[in-house]
Amino acid sequence: MKRKLWLAAAGVGLAAVPTALWACADVTCQPSWKLGGTSLDCASRGFLSPGNDSRVNLLFLLRSKAGLAFKADKYPVREYYSEGYGQTFLDWQLLQIGLFPGKVNEDPYAERGDYFGSRCISLTGATSAFAAALQANPGVPAAERDKLSAARARVKAACDGGDEAAPAWPEGVGSPAGKAFLGYLQGAEAFYAERWDDARRQFAALSGASDPWLRETAAYMAGRVELNAAQAKAFDDEGWGSGTKNIDQPAIAAAQTALAAYLKAWPQGRYADSARGLQRRALWLSGDAKALAGEYARLLGAVPAGSEQASELIQEIDNKLLFAPERTPAASGPLLLAALDLVQMRDDRYQDDDGQWQGTGPALTKADLDAQAPAFAAEPELYGLLQGMHAFYVQNDPRAVLTLIPDDARRASYSPVAFSRQVLRGQALAALKDRNEAGFWRELLAGASDLWQRPTAELGLALSLERSGQVGQVFIKDSPITDSAIRRRLLGHSAGKDVLKLAAQDSARPQVERDTALFTLLYKQLTRGDYAGFAANAALVPAKAGTEANFWYFYDHESVPVGLFARGKVASGGYPCPALVVTAQNLAKNPQDVGGRLCLGEFLRLNGFDDFTALDDHPAKDELGGARQDFAGQPIERGAIYASVIANAKAPANDRAYALYRMVNCYAPSGSNSCGGQDVEIDQRKAWFNQLKREYPASPWAKKLRFYW
Repeated sequence: MKRKLWLAAAGVGLAAVPTALWACADVTCQPSWKLGGTSLDCASRGFLSPGNDSRVNLLFLLRSKAGLAFKADKYPVREYYSEGYGQTFLDWQLLQIGLFPGKVNEDPYAERGDYFGSRCISLTGATSAFAAALQANPGVPAAERDKLSAARARVKAACDGGDEAAPAWPEGVGSPAGKAFLGYLQGAEAFYAERWDDARRQFAALSGASDPWLRETAAYMAGRVELNAAQAKAFDDEGWGSGTKNIDQPAIAAAQTALAAYLKAWPQGRYADSARGLQRRALWLSGDAKALAGEYARLLGAVPAGSEQASELIQEIDNKLLFAPERTPAASGPLLLAALDLVQMRDDRYQDDDGQWQGTGPALTKADLDAQAPAFAAEPELYGLLQGMHAFYVQNDPRAVLTLIPDDARRASYSPVAFSRQVLRGQALAALKDRNEAGFWRELLAGASDLWQRPTAELGLALSLERSGQVGQVFIKDSPITDSAIRRRLLGHSAGKDVLKLAAQDSARPQVERDTALFTLLYKQLTRGDYAGFAANAALVPAKAGTEANFWYFYDHESVPVGLFARGKVASGGYPCPALVVTAQNLAKNPQDVGGRLCLGEFLRLNGFDDFTALDDHPAKDELGGARQDFAGQPIERGAIYASVIANAKAPANDRAYALYRMVNCYAPSGSNSCGGQDVEIDQRKAWFNQLKREYPASPWAKKLRFYW
């Protein structure tokens, strides 16, 4: 995967890239509702897992080491991109919003300045610092000060580009101090304009400047010049890296020397943090992953684990160490090593259209992990977790997990590492079909108090109950499974009609959950031929139930359009239909009633059900909702209704003509079938069109239909 390497990092402290492409997955898809996995999923879980975003894993590890909990009054919300997450899943940005509520900006590049992504990011701050230093130096005459302040515009012109000629350097600057400041401006302009030799010469000339700001800034800029010169041919104008072969290694060495000299002279200087960040960038560009890993391990031990700085450091580590292009990943210290181990347990293999396996399997072997034992000598619980994950995910040996991870499901609270250990044990119990699995999850619930922990334990229990055919236990009074996102998915996929009816009338639960149950019950009865059941239960629709049909992310909206079954559209365009409940009653008497079937099709068409699949597409067997349905048959499709009427020679002429009209319009205007069922070629659509015109020329439907698609 090609990755973008921003040049901004060459001028700031932490060298962070806002988006780690390999760390997280596509944010527009929904996560798999199961506990963990080895493939990178749409979102992360609230515990350590190979399928998590590696940044999430590393932050969990850091906070666990520091004994920090994840507490908040409510779960963070990130509009749109966190649809489908419920309170069980998270991503890097959602985690940041949860930890730092002020970080609600969806755009990671917003408010970074016009020059974000280039060396010119430092221009604004440098301009004000230059002005302050110039004003503070008594050796610069007032007239020269004005000229030098105006001359700063030439430096800005080097960043702005354009065809305009750069302003001329001022004349009449004759004082020694004024000349030094002018030399700095000329060096800065050369730096931003990528004239490295000129910049080197100007800043070197200021090494003995009497002004303290000029002397320190020139020493810092000497390292910056070398670093930017070293990478100048390694990135294009958009910031894409072209590989290590175009990095000037002698310049890297010169940069390291200059930065070390600056920090020796000014260890607490105004640019010290930036210089240390540039030293890390120099290590990265030089390819010295071992030294870089050691520095990151040191920083992880020093940074306050609960600070935004820790998150920025993790972002940098993810880009510059764990997933740096053309670098062999390296790690130093138990936290980094654990994060890398989790990445290397991933299994991204898949079968292509030809049935050939693509991608890579887990890179971490048991021998590799065994050899790491000394590195985890002070972290036995973490090492045991890694061993258990490898046994479960890579070796497919869940029984070994039970030996490696003892039962500890009765704590009052859990660190991320401790909680992850117990979740893994629960997964192993599930894989072994252990009769005590459900009891284990019930015990774990009591101490799962951090953000994302209780919904995780509830998911484990819900999966266990569903697999054992006890979905109804989720919805009994005082059920420990209270998370609506979990309950609604079970209602939509696994609950039978009796459970749905009880849930729809459970006044102790939120209205949206009750409406989900009733909507599911009525939809499945209507589309699977239980017309009598539908007619009997339609009376349960609340008088003020909503009818706005927004079926995208069905399980995540705050309202469910259950009112459609009472007040939805039933007729349009001239074909008469009674109320939906009357249509259902007619079909209950005669399921083959032609008018009733066509009116059922009208209801589905007019209320947007053609593209609605949330209650029909079954999740995978290992996901929540993957158990066998309690509704027989397949959902009816409009195309099947029309086909059956067209094939029925005894159908009334007007009904048969309407079925032909609608069947042709299933392909309007794109030529793609919107009515379900098997697509047909254009010749068949033409044949339907001609049949309508030939057999029913006087019908309103023949007169209205002008094209076939």
